[in-house]
Amino acid sequence: MKTRLRSSVDEPCWVFAYGSNMDVDHLRDWLDKKGYRLDGLLRVEPATLAGYRLVWNYYSKSRNGGAANVEPCEGREISGLALSVDPKTLKAIDQKEGHPTFYSRGSSQLTARLNNGEEIGAWLYVVVHTRCENTPVWPRREYLELLIKAARKYGLPAGYIGELEATSTAD
Repeated sequence: MKTRLRSSVDEPCWVFAYGSNMDVDHLRDWLDKKGYRLDGLLRVEPATLAGYRLVWNYYSKSRNGGAANVEPCEGREISGLALSVDPKTLKAIDQKEGHPTFYSRGSSQLTARLNNGEEIGAWLYVVVHTRCENTPVWPRREYLELLIKAARKYGLPAGYIGELEATSTAD
């Protein structure tokens, strides 16, 4: 299957969401509070990203606990959402994620797979290496519940939801 990459900075692009951005209502609330248009989030699709796993190695001051991160892991895949966004919304997500100081979306898109089998080029936000801890940084229950709620809402695999539910919390 052919992977579609964004060909112009003026065209919509995909973002692979695995953390709080999977809770689209939460993301829309943030966009609204920051004065961004809400119509720039064009499409939301369940998706997977091969070769990565979810890790808890980043302390977020704003969350007062761990926040989701991913790291390369051969033979694994992570479930999440593919968000089709316009260029202004991509810049807004950059701001929300603290790109490039806290999370970086890197310099190239990765191949993600939508549930219908279509492969897409998607940006992936990863915590900047110097901000990662060597030991687990567990999330607060409230943050973890955002991920679980979104995973259920969008029908992500039961095994993945079970992994989230089994995650330790800081409170």
